Amino acid sequence: MGESERPLEEQLPPSVVASPGEVRAHPGDENVTWWRPSWQEAAGQVGWRWVLLMPAVLMVGLLIAAAICIPLRPVLLIIGAKMLLLSAAIAVSLAGWVMRRMARARKEPFCIHCGYNLTSLPDNYRCPECGRPYNWRVIEEYRRDPQWFIERWKKHHQLPSADMPFDAGPVVKRRSKDGTG
Repeated sequence: MGESERPLEEQLPPSVVASPGEVRAHPGDENVTWWRPSWQEAAGQVGWRWVLLMPAVLMVGLLIAAAICIPLRPVLLIIGAKMLLLSAAIAVSLAGWVMRRMARARKEPFCIHCGYNLTSLPDNYRCPECGRPYNWRVIEEYRRDPQWFIERWKKHHQLPSADMPFDAGPVVKRRSKDGTG
């Protein structure tokens, strides 16, 4: 079934339920921490996809062989370096996929800053673990794609304040080419 054959509801992106702007930084706190799954949790989520990392392991072995076998070193280094870059790209993509999947896999409400399980706690409260405020809508938005949420949060906090005046520069009056002004 092609893209144009799918119903319109499936083609549209999901609606935004919260904004990263709702996550307030503590005064003077420039380094806001975000929950990331531990390596043990991520390893359990990879499953059979470890097979995708085998080329990277083989390429590291090839580079070690190049260090030992002097006559074949130039050929092994060229082949190994190119394949190692490709294998590294696969590994980085796999890591990104696992991180997004881990956030979606958590069904219980959790603190987006420390990962604390917030089950049975009220909405719009403070995390008992890290003390940061939370609400269910922001948690749901973070759960969709944590990396995108963090990027949006960073960009939002780089914007100037709405009530802060700024100098737009001098007004330059241009002469019209049609002679009217």
